[in-house]
Parts: sequence; C-alpha cells; structure tokens
Amino acid sequence: MKKTLFMMLMILFIISVSACSTPASKGEAQSENKNTETLKEKNAPDLKLDGEKKTIVFSTYFPDEFYKQAKKKYEAKHPNITIDLSYVESDDAHGEEDSEKFIKTTNTAMLSGAGPDLIAMDLLPIGRYVNKQLLVNMRELIEHDPSFQRDQYFTNIMDAVKLDGGIYGIPLNFFLYGLAGNETVINKSGVEINDKSWNWSQFVDVAKELKNAGPANNQSVLLSEPHYLLNEMVKDQYATYVDQANGEAKFDSEGFTALLHQVKSLFDEQVASETASRSIFWNTSIVSPADYIRTMKQSEYYGKGYEFTSKLYAKPHADGKEAGGYFRTYKTIGMNAKSKVKAEAWDFIKFMLSDEVQAKAGSAGFPLNKHVYQKQVQELLQEGKVISDQEMGPLKGKVFDVTAQDLQGLEHFLAEAIYPVEFRPSKIDEIITNESKAFFSGQKSAEAVAKLIQNRVTTFLNE
Repeated sequence: MKKTLFMMLMILFIISVSACSTPASKGEAQSENKNTETLKEKNAPDLKLDGEKKTIVFSTYFPDEFYKQAKKKYEAKHPNITIDLSYVESDDAHGEEDSEKFIKTTNTAMLSGAGPDLIAMDLLPIGRYVNKQLLVNMRELIEHDPSFQRDQYFTNIMDAVKLDGGIYGIPLNFFLYGLAGNETVINKSGVEINDKSWNWSQFVDVAKELKNAGPANNQSVLLSEPHYLLNEMVKDQYATYVDQANGEAKFDSEGFTALLHQVKSLFDEQVASETASRSIFWNTSIVSPADYIRTMKQSEYYGKGYEFTSKLYAKPHADGKEAGGYFRTYKTIGMNAKSKVKAEAWDFIKFMLSDEVQAKAGSAGFPLNKHVYQKQVQELLQEGKVISDQEMGPLKGKVFDVTAQDLQGLEHFLAEAIYPVEFRPSKIDEIITNESKAFFSGQKSAEAVAKLIQNRVTTFLNE
C-alpha cells in the first residue's frame, strides 16, 4: 500500500498548484472571518432527506477504489440516490498534463457557479475557494446534526483543519509526520531528549550534543541539504508564513530570518550534512498501524554492523508554538456552496466516515474515525505479525512480530497531531529554494533574501 501511495504522491509532487491549500494553524484557525459570521446569521441548514430521486455529482482526480465501494454501498441503501462519481483516467506519461487539466477545469466550473456537489480537494486550492465563498462551511452542518458525534473522530484533526474558523474540507484519512531516530546511537551518547515540547532551537542544541558525543563515523545528526531543510521547516509551519485565504506572505519577519540562520548553523557546525552516508534522525511518515511497525522494526534487520533500534520522535515545532505533532490530510472532501443536494451530500460524507465503509473498503492513511482505528489495532494484534513490504534485499519477506507493547505510544502521536503539513511542492517552494541559496553560499544577507522571498511570494499569491 505504501509503495502505491508513494507512486500517487509522485504525481502530486510534480504539480505546481495555482494557489496554496494548507489549512491554517491551530492558533490562527480560531478567529472568525466575515464569511463565518454571515453563516451564523443564517437559519440552521436543512439536513432532512426527503426521499425524492436525486443525483450527487462527486468529482475526484484519482479513480480510487474506496470511492467506488462507498458509492456502491450507499446506492444499495438509498435506491433514490445516484452517486455520479467522475474521475480522470490517466497514466504516468500523462499524469502532469491530466492533473493540471483537472485543476483548471474544476476551478473554472466552481468559479462559474457550476461544478460538482462534492469534490476531492487534495489537488485543489481550498484557500482560494474559501476566499471566494465557493465551499460550504461544514462546521455549520456538524453543529446542527445531532447524529454526528464529534467524539467518535480524531477531534484534534478536525479542529486543526479549520480555515478562518470554518471546516471547508473533511479529511477521511490522514498521515502522521515525525522524526525516526537511531535509538541505539542516542542511548549510547547519554544525551537526554524531550521531544514532547521541543522547538527547533532546542533541537539544534540536542543535535550539537549528539555530534559532540561522537556518533558513528560518517554519520550526521540530519542528512539533508540547506534549502531542502528550510523548505521542510516552512511547510511544517506553513500558516506562519502564508495566509492563504487572504493572499498574504509573511517572510519579511524576524522569525524567518532567524530560521535561515538556524538552518545555516546546522550545516556550518556539521550537525547536518549533505554527504554523510547515515544520519541519527530522518523524516518519516506513518500511514497505518502496520506501517508504524515496519518503520520502527526494519532497522533491526539491516545486517551485521548496520542494525539498530528505531524510535519515533515528534518533529520540533516553531519557536513560540505550543507542543504538538504534525499530520497531512488525505481524501479531503469539500461541498459546493451552490449544490442543490446539500442534505444528501452531507449524508454521503457521513457514510464515508462510518465504521461500515472505512473498515471494509480500505484506504491509505489513518481513518478519521477513531473506532475504525481501534479495530485496525485489534486486528493487527490478533494477527500478531507484519510482513515487510520490501521487494528486494535483506528485508524481503521478513516477518515482524507485533505485541501491544510495540504499539504503545502510537495513539498518543495520533491524538497530539495538531499541525497540518503542506506536502505538495509549489511555486513557493521553488522561490524559497532559489533565493535561499544566495544566503547559504554567503552571497546575500538573511534580511535581503527574506525580502526577496517576501516580494516574489506576494506576487505569486496575488496573480
């Protein structure tokens, strides 16, 4: 599954999206804008199903089996409802061209007042849609629907995806982002690590301690490139630097110049490296309980002299931000504000979040439904093993035993994920990469580079 997921993401990664689409950070999401206030003044949404024959048009880029199964099951339960599921038939040779066409076609339809009733938003500029009032604030639907029990879901994820106080896209699934660490080297170093609340400044201090403790030869604390690490840090705190709903950039700040200096110091002091063969920490994503077991246990079987134990650590957060982990939404569903079948569309979204659909249809990523997650854990413990997904090398066919102790802490990471990650490269990534190289090479000051990035990103956001 993870291999298939990576293939899908590779298609996403080559797309330069016309606007950014990461939800606002938790802190910024609490403020209410005029659109939200207007919605509050309206009458409660009508969520009654009248039994008439109706069609829900549901548009997605990928021909996902999950959506096909959900459509089939829902139509069987509701003979009066037809789910018109549309998707793009594409291949590797035409992926970029077809995805760009999907984005442009959907943008045009939505702006014209047409468009589908439901939309898979993963490729689309949700911030721009919200700014133009093209999507339903589903927070209003949740608040007026007694059948929707928030405590059945990972509420930290639902709160974190709010944009200007509203929920304009509900993720069916999400991925965890963290740092995998070489626990064997860390324990031998004697360096104490408190990753529950550390920020990047504290991580730098820990990295220097680990470096000074004398890790294995040709092993750095982080393996990366300066501009790549900078981009990763920006994406981890995206809403700090980009207000997507209002089209504003915030790179001309002391925080961003400090971030530039922070990254440079890591490489100047050789705690991060572009050339080391191994590293003590590395970025990782976790997509399921079974994937967590593979990610944590595979390092124990790398071969004599290379094996070590692994541990999942929380990624550092920006200075001044509260403690919390990182996640990325997957299969985020939005509803067209112009839809004539809002009640039926909302009922179908709830159906896709239900135990019945999420537990049986299968989908990459952790389910938003907590009960389905707990069921996945119990099934994994009953099976008692996970098979490696590696197709060659020493891990091919390897079986990892699974116990309840192995999974301790995973739900803690899930429950504390509050920072959404912008995962798709865009024009902003390109701007940061190109302009920051002049600072890392010593040609320009951090302030000069920050100003250039600010001007270019502002231009891009307002195109």
